[in-house]
Amino acid sequence: MKPWLFQPKYTWGERFRLFLVCAFPVHVWALLMAFRDFSWVAERTRVWDAVGLLAYALLIALLESVGVFLPVLFLAWLLPVRWHSGQRIALTGTLFLVVSVWAMLGQGYFLVQNPLPESLFNLLSASEHPMRILAAVILPLIALSAAIPAFLILKSRKFLEGVLQFFERLTLLSTFYLLLDVIGIVILVIRSLTQ
Repeated sequence: MKPWLFQPKYTWGERFRLFLVCAFPVHVWALLMAFRDFSWVAERTRVWDAVGLLAYALLIALLESVGVFLPVLFLAWLLPVRWHSGQRIALTGTLFLVVSVWAMLGQGYFLVQNPLPESLFNLLSASEHPMRILAAVILPLIALSAAIPAFLILKSRKFLEGVLQFFERLTLLSTFYLLLDVIGIVILVIRSLTQ
């Protein structure tokens, strides 16, 4: 008999589904950033170089997806066995998506160079610890936006089923992104052989 530490809690299919959920926001963000730079790279050099930029973005997105999947899977593995695997996958996948959305909002805010409203900026500037004030406002919002769906996943069968159906749709899109990853790797191989 295997020690409890090594007992499998998830099938390979469930692990792969969780990986595809984790890959979705990473690929969306990578493609948004790559397409943002596509036109100026194509104008500055060649379109083939801009295609290479997209291929590199997809490769990095694939590596980041694997990198974030491993801790998410570990978190899912730590959840109690009394919850069925659908609850554990829904919970960890939802928490990862919530954190991803907040990370995208944070990066997007700085990318669009949208400064804080002047009154808020002045208030924070007058403070001795402006980052502490921002953290005191933002961290409870992040915690609340993660806690509400987590509570609903554990308490409402209908909400859980809705989350799992949503994940099924995400996995279809993420499968398409993995196909783009393969195409991107082929493009990078071709570029390295022809240069």
